Parts: sequence; C-alpha cells; structure tokens
Amino acid sequence: MLDSVRISLKVLNAAQLALIAAAALGLAWIGTAMLGAGPAADGAQRAAMTGARAFADAVDAELHGSVADARTVALLLRPGDPTLGEAERSALLRDWLALNPRYGDAALIGADGSVRAAADPRRPGSSVARQPWFARARNAEVVIATQGDETAPFDVVLSLGMPGRSDRIQLRAGPAFLEIGPRLRRALDLPETVAFTVSGADGRLLAGTASAPWGEHRSASAPVQGGRELSSPGWVVTAYAPPSVAAGLRPDGRLLALALAVVGAAAGLGYAMGGRAAQPLQRLAQGEAGPDEAAASPVREIAALSEAVAGRSQSREAALALAGTGLDRIKGRLQTFEAMSGWTCWEIDPETRQVVWSDSDRTGTATASDHATDLSDLAEWFEPEDHALLDLTLDAARRADGPHDVVLRARADGAEPVPEAERRVLVRFLRAAGDGSRIHALSRAIEGGVSETPSGLNEQRRNAILRRVTDGIVHDFNDVLTIVHANLATVRRRHGLNPEPARLVDAALAGATRGAALTRRMLGLVRGESEALAECDVGTSVEAALAFMGANVLRDVPVINRVPGDLPKVLCAERILELVLLNLAFHFRDHGLHGFAVGAAEEVTETGTGFGLPPGAYVRLLVASGQHEPGRMARTPCPGSLETVARLLEEIGAGWRPVSDGTGEDAFVAEIWLRAAERPPEQPALWYSTLRILLVESDSLVRASLAEALADLGHDVVQAASGEHALALLDERADYDAMIADQSMPVMTGLQLAATVVERHPDIRIILASPHGHLPAAARQFLQLDKPFRPDDLAAVLSAAAPQARAA
Repeated sequence: MLDSVRISLKVLNAAQLALIAAAALGLAWIGTAMLGAGPAADGAQRAAMTGARAFADAVDAELHGSVADARTVALLLRPGDPTLGEAERSALLRDWLALNPRYGDAALIGADGSVRAAADPRRPGSSVARQPWFARARNAEVVIATQGDETAPFDVVLSLGMPGRSDRIQLRAGPAFLEIGPRLRRALDLPETVAFTVSGADGRLLAGTASAPWGEHRSASAPVQGGRELSSPGWVVTAYAPPSVAAGLRPDGRLLALALAVVGAAAGLGYAMGGRAAQPLQRLAQGEAGPDEAAASPVREIAALSEAVAGRSQSREAALALAGTGLDRIKGRLQTFEAMSGWTCWEIDPETRQVVWSDSDRTGTATASDHATDLSDLAEWFEPEDHALLDLTLDAARRADGPHDVVLRARADGAEPVPEAERRVLVRFLRAAGDGSRIHALSRAIEGGVSETPSGLNEQRRNAILRRVTDGIVHDFNDVLTIVHANLATVRRRHGLNPEPARLVDAALAGATRGAALTRRMLGLVRGESEALAECDVGTSVEAALAFMGANVLRDVPVINRVPGDLPKVLCAERILELVLLNLAFHFRDHGLHGFAVGAAEEVTETGTGFGLPPGAYVRLLVASGQHEPGRMARTPCPGSLETVARLLEEIGAGWRPVSDGTGEDAFVAEIWLRAAERPPEQPALWYSTLRILLVESDSLVRASLAEALADLGHDVVQAASGEHALALLDERADYDAMIADQSMPVMTGLQLAATVVERHPDIRIILASPHGHLPAAARQFLQLDKPFRPDDLAAVLSAAAPQARAA
C-alpha cells in the first residue's frame, strides 16, 4: 500500500533532518534530567497523589454504576410478578451476566435470606442469612460487602423496598471489576511502572499486588468516598510511582520554544537542499528532454500503471473488509437473538444434507467458526420413531412457503430416565427467501409441558391482552370512584349537611367502597393471583363480602357484621377470605339456617392455640347463624362446603374449629384463626404545616377533584397534566415538599417520572397513586396511595411525606 503513496523528495529530506534534530534535543534533555535528582522525587510524589485520587474517583463511579445495574436487574426480574417463575428469573440473570462480563454472579435474595434465583445454578434454594453482610443489610438500602476472594472481591447488595423486609439484588463483582489501572494510565499519560492497590476496611487486598514495587519509589493514598447513594466503604487506594515519573522532567516553555525553532530550521534547510537535488529527476518524470536526453519519459507510464494496480487492490481489500464486517454484524444479531429468546438457529441444505450452526461461549459472543454436520447426525439427536416425521416436515417446508412446526422428542442420555415433558423440542422450518434450495430452522425446548405451538402461543397472547384490557378498565373505574370519594368528602367537610343529605352522602360513599372491592375481586379473577399469604384488611374484606352475599346468596336472611375497624391486617389474600365466607353462606342457605353473623377480635397467645397453630398474634373470627326457621324448607345440601373451607384455611396456615355444623337442632358456630401481620410503628401525632404539592395526573377530571381535596386539607397545589409538564415545572421552581403522580400516565409512567425526579431533586418526597397491586416491586422505595382512596388515606400519606415526619 505504501507503493501507491507519492512523497516529494523535498518533504522527505526536510522530515529526515527534522527528526535528527528532534532526536538530538531529546537525548540532551533526558541526559540533563537524569543529572538532576531533586525535582524527580517531588514529581513522583505528585504523580502518585494524582493517580491515587483519580483511581479513587474511578472506583466511586464504578460503585455508583453497580447500584444502577442492580436497579436494572430488579426491573428485569420483576420480583412481585407471580407469572414469572424462579427458573425463568435465573435464566434472565444468566443472559444478563453474559452481556455484563465484569460481574461474576447475580442473585435475587428473599427477605429471610433465601436465594430465590441466581445465575449460578447451585445457589437457588440456599440461604445467605448467616453471612456477615446480611445482618448489616437489614437497616441499609445499599451494602458493599467484601469477600476477600480473588475471583469475587466484593458484593453490591441493593434492597428493593423497606430494608430488612423486602427482596434484595446481589451483584458479585468479577476479578476484572477493579482493573482500572491500564485505563487510568492512558488517561493521565502515566508509564506502566506506576502501580495501584485497593485495600478493604479490614486490611484485605481487593486489587493489585500485596508487596510494594521493588526499588526506590514514592507512594500516596486516597480514600474511596462511595458516591451519592453509598456511605464510604472504608477502602483505601494506594499509588506507587518511581522517581523517574516526575512532573519536574517537563522542560521550561522557553526551552521548548527554542527546541521547536531548531527543529523547524532543520526542516527548512532540508527542504531547500532537497529541492535542488530533485530538479533533474522532475524534468525526467515530466518528459522535458534536453539536447542529449530521450524525447519521452517512461517514469510517468510506470507511475500510472502502479496507481491503477494499487487502486484495484484497495477496492478488493475494502470490499472484503466491508463484507467481513457485515457478516460479523449478522452473526452478532443471531447470537443476541438466540441468547435473549432461547431459540437456536440452523441452516439446512437438503441437496447436500449439510446442517450449519454457530455456538457461543460463556460470555455470549460468537465463536470463531461455524459448525457443520450431516442431516443424519442431526436426526440422531431425536427418537427413532420421530425420524419419519422430521423428514416429512422438511419435505413440506421445501415445497410450500410459510412456517412448518413439528414437536420432536429428544433422546434421553444417561442412565436416569428423563420425563416426557422435559425432552420435547419445538422445531420451526421455513424456506429461505430467494433460495428455495435452503431451509432455515429454529429449535427450542418446551419446558414444563407448556404448549408453544401456534395455538398455545395465541392463547398466551389472548390472556396477556385480556389482562391489559382488564387493568385499563379497573384503572378507569377506580379513577371514577376516586372522583366520587374526593368530591363527596369535600362537600361534607365544607358544608354542614342536614341529616337527610348526610345520609345520602354516606350511602354514596358506601357504594363507592363496595365498587372498589368489586374491582379488586375482578382483577384477582382475571390475573389468577395465587398469593395466599398476601396482607388484607379484615374489616374492609368482610364488609364487601357480606354485601355481595346478602344481595346474591342470602337475600332475605339478616346479616350482622361485628368486625371492628382497628384490627391488624391478616396474612390471607382477600380472595381466600371471600371464598371461605361464600362457602359458609351456601352451607347456611342449604340447611335452612336463619341469620349470618360475623365477629372478630385480636388474640395474642404465648402457649399455642390448642389445635396445631404456633404461639403468636392472631385475628379470631367467629361465624354463627340463627336457629332453623320454622316452616322453612331446606334445599338439597351442596356436598363439601365445610370441607372446602377447611382446605382453603389449611393452605394458608390458618386455624379452623367448627363447634356446631348446624345440621342438627343447634345453630352453626365456628372459629377461624388468621395469622396477624405485624402492625406498622405508630407515628406521633404532629401538627404539620402547609405542604407545597406537585400533582401529576393525565385525567383532567381526576386532577381537578384531587386538587380540590388537597386544597380542602390546607395544602398548596400545583397541577401538571403529564410527566413532561411536571419536569418543566420543576425546572422553573423546585421548592416542592411532595409530588403525587399517577402510575398509568401515557408516554411517561409515574414510576419513570419518579426515577427522574429522585435523581434531580432528592428532597422531594414521591407518592405514587395506582390501583392496589398494579405497582411493580421497584416502586416500593416510594410512598404508595391505592386508588380509590378516601380523604383520610390522602391525609395519612401526606403526613408521612411531611418534612417533620421524614426528619423523625
């Protein structure tokens, strides 16, 4: 390639003389610097201090990036989503680690220390409760735990909600995490002789070598601060620099100007001398013949031929380079598709019966070359009974367009039998576009017996669409109920109502509360939620269930509710409690029992309940009926009502004690013991000043109603119609005490807005409003307001967001 480059003889001569002059000046400068020892030592000390501080700042940036990576992993895993299994979360962690090789492992850890999911297949099911960092993580949102292991120097542990009561994300740093030295030396223009070490708070070496560099050197240390979200981990960065690395070696400005002038003069002299020597050659190349010279010059012809040959060579090399880059890009896309989707790509040539595919290494990158095998070898991977089905599908794919799916059984390797559901493979064949002689194929194992045929996938899509539509309907209906609650409560508070209008307002509020229970019931039915130990309010759930049963099951039977409103929440899903009461209502109706009464009280036992439940706090429900109504004909009993109640309560670890089943002359009496959830700490009664609140709601009617309710509570409200509008208002003025944001806003959701505001304005308290159960696990770090909410609920969450409560 250098043959095609034309350089003037004058320029070449000038460059040679300039280089000679520069080399002579450089040798003189180095010799002078080596004779002076004082400035070198001071320069080495300054270089060590600069390197140590820069390295510590780089470690702070890496730790801050690890916290951001942990939040990204939390959004990827969706710990609160019951539709995502732990095995799928582990697979997602492995795929994420393949894209982030600087981490050695990642795991999702429960509140009790059990490992729910991890990239390392040996860790799920184990416990980290006995590890020293687990005790420190109970009261901290982010913890940096040193391991003292060369393969995993430290862990970054992030709490996804309230510390000590929520899941955690653990990222284990790999051995290359703290290899910042080479990058730092290039940025600061330091030689390779400058070394760095990182020591933990306990003296363990996290990076670098344990011994100091050999020979005379200068050292300096700087602490690692930890960044904005982390306290200082106690790490110390030490830099070692030999005396040769000295800032004092830099020449003075006047000497540098003199050296440049000398080099320039040498270049000018060489240019002038080269011009005189090049004149005869220039006349020969241009064909200017003298009296004794030839009339034509062959130099120009040779130069033209050389340029033409070099141009064609460059064109071929460029085309090959572009083709290679395109092939690498296509292979990279295929590797990414295989890693993220779980499908494996094949290319089959039926004429030559060759199958080509490419594997990936542990980091997820493509290997150097593709692999090829014969079609008969590929068929040997499946059961012999399925070989004819494979050939038939391949022939159909060659003859017709469109995908052709087939489910084949993989051969079981090893002595232990493999279940049938775990060795089924879905293979999808498609004829290559523009080349009918080749067939592309995608293969994927079908896990757990889940149908991944087109009909099964369509059913999954239909369920997902139904869930999204139901979520939207529930959100809109809860917005309507929020408007009703806010406006009726504001009317009652502002205006002194007479008994009759007050009774009508109370009835409307009770209807809105019943509508909220109906939306929760519909949402649980469509989502198929199975969290049996979710917390629920006994009073609200029993009131909603009795209203439904009185209108649809018991009808003219009197219903009595004696459940007080100050009971703690219980570890029982609202849907389970409603099913228990509904089965008891059918039992009452079928046996002609008149009356349905429910009472409740809080019980704390220290010696046990007497029927298998451990000591602790419980809520005891007493369900009773009246006597058999004379002359009332009982229906044909529905078998198994009480057995269903017993099984439901047994699944959630609750107690069930029937005193009388009501089938004889006595009335029905039974006790239900539900485990009580821990009561939240009582907040001191404080008088809070007026808060300045930013209200972000896309629905104008809901926004206006909430603004009225907030103003009625004595607060200063500024309204925003979208997340973008809210950010613009915050750029103008950011002196807000709290921000209430709706989660289901278009373009920018409430959680996305909260993540932006908490980075720019950390002093503003965030409150996310959404129907119960709609917020993801990542929203647990913010205050939450369940829609529809009453003014009392709004006042309580604003009290928690007040500056006095936050300081306490």
